[in-house]
Amino acid sequence: MTDVTLGFYDTNAEEYAADLGTPNPRLFTFLDRCRPKGKVLELGTGGGVDAAAIIGRGFDLDATDGSSELAAIASRRIGQPVKTMLFNELDAVGIYDGVYACASLTHVPRSDLRGVIEKVYRAMTENGVVWASFKAGAEEGSDALGRHYNYLSQDELMGLWRAAAPWREIGTEAWLGGAYDRKATEWVAVTAMK
Repeated sequence: MTDVTLGFYDTNAEEYAADLGTPNPRLFTFLDRCRPKGKVLELGTGGGVDAAAIIGRGFDLDATDGSSELAAIASRRIGQPVKTMLFNELDAVGIYDGVYACASLTHVPRSDLRGVIEKVYRAMTENGVVWASFKAGAEEGSDALGRHYNYLSQDELMGLWRAAAPWREIGTEAWLGGAYDRKATEWVAVTAMK
């Protein structure tokens, strides 16, 4: 994640976290695929809304965020520590039944994304599931708020994930939705099983 993107989330943490009200509806489909009450890693917990829902479903959650300000807010929301960690700092091996990354890995520069995906794969247990969503697009760049995005097409996303690791199953989905900047946003997500 770029320093400018991280700076945006640190500076606007209170407002950003207050803007989040209900869990991502796609979260529950992901959780249904994970081992019941298993160990889940959330990359980019933001204000902790999805984290609270994960815990509420009985999972053992390790929540992380690159922004120390957002991590502190999320920690208060969920009543447990949230680790301040950048994606490239992930060093776990074989411990997560699920990895959830809602609109977070979309900030990783394209040149670094394969390495992050490899780290996610290593962190997962056999039969573990990962779900990650991205803002769709054709060229890497920044939005009007200065946040960096890798803006991948569905085909590019699938190609990157397939090249990074020998997934047992992999698929994508796409939809039109909203975002923090209140603009209509094309989203694409990958779901993969180790």
